[in-house]
Amino acid sequence: MQRHWPHRAVPAALLIASLSISLPAAATPPTKERLPLTLTGPGCDSKETQMTTVLQAIPGVTGIYFNRVPNHVLVDITTGTTNAADVIKHVNAAAASWQCKVEFIEGCISASMPTASAAPHHSE
Repeated sequence: MQRHWPHRAVPAALLIASLSISLPAAATPPTKERLPLTLTGPGCDSKETQMTTVLQAIPGVTGIYFNRVPNHVLVDITTGTTNAADVIKHVNAAAASWQCKVEFIEGCISASMPTASAAPHHSE
């Protein structure tokens, strides 16, 4: 009687070994953040093109949206590459000669979510 199990055991052992080798973890996607910036000053309205050029030159800026909210620009960034303070610093350095000031606004777009209250809510 012939034994076939050694011939089958080797491929099975190789399969088990290959499955048990840990693969490198998949890279986590970069975190995106939307910065709502308010534009104040008489020179802001006419400088959209120049402001876009300044924003596009900042590493980590992935999107620029004017006119979705009056007197605001929404800027999408990749956190870890840049942050709100860097974006504002770069834009204000250029905007000073335009008589325009850019500020970060805390609002519904950027505010952290409130925690749920344990108390029941009553409507009137």
